[in-house]
Amino acid sequence: MTTSSDHNTTPSKPVPSGQHWNELTATLTRESTEAFALWMDEDLDKLTEELKRYASPRSVLKSISR
Repeated sequence: MTTSSDHNTTPSKPVPSGQHWNELTATLTRESTEAFALWMDEDLDKLTEELKRYASPRSVLKSISR
């Protein structure tokens, strides 16, 4: 029988590993990984700007660097 405490655990952080992950990343071109990194940087900049309303710059940087 399950209890409410069974659903209150924090899931572990996924760790990319294994042959499947290696095979997947090997199919990516340098251009595609660079485009993805640029897209992520832009989204991170937007998110950081939005969070400025709610927190100090130091606390924002600390929270996103985790």
